[in-house]
Amino acid sequence: MARVPLSSRPLDFVYFCFFLNHIPASILLDFQKFYPAAYVPSAIVGIRQWWIDISADPLVAAAARGDNLLHGELVWFGCFAWLELLFQFPVFILGMRGLWNGSRSIYVLMLAYGASTATTVLPCIVYFLQEHPNMTPAHRLMLLSSYVPFLLVPLMMTVDMGFRMYNIVASAEVKAKTE
Repeated sequence: MARVPLSSRPLDFVYFCFFLNHIPASILLDFQKFYPAAYVPSAIVGIRQWWIDISADPLVAAAARGDNLLHGELVWFGCFAWLELLFQFPVFILGMRGLWNGSRSIYVLMLAYGASTATTVLPCIVYFLQEHPNMTPAHRLMLLSSYVPFLLVPLMMTVDMGFRMYNIVASAEVKAKTE
């Protein structure tokens, strides 16, 4: 079966671009807490500080302060950061490869990724919607505009991949009955 180009598969193209966009965001912003500080270029630290300055993001700020995210109030966020590093980030690469090749075998992993990511982003949104010192309504709007796509796209991916897998199974069942 010939590979159908991504341009002919609109949702797959959206997912591919989503993964592609997420790679530099993870490497430059989200994963800074895992790098030895001496090895992080000042320009990359500057990107994180710029984001904190314009958004007042309490989660990124906690990581930037060096808060221990595996103890205390933000333990859930620390766990989500490790999940992003160990599971979600590899899925970006595997997902892009599978989507590029038009492989249906990637659907299960993408469904797991979508459910995992939507589940982890929602508590982040709820957390920053609470009252935080120095956070204005403009900051909340900025945070919503940046976090909500990382909730909606994975949620859409979860539903889409679930339906795709259902159709594959239903088709196989029909085929098995006719044989």
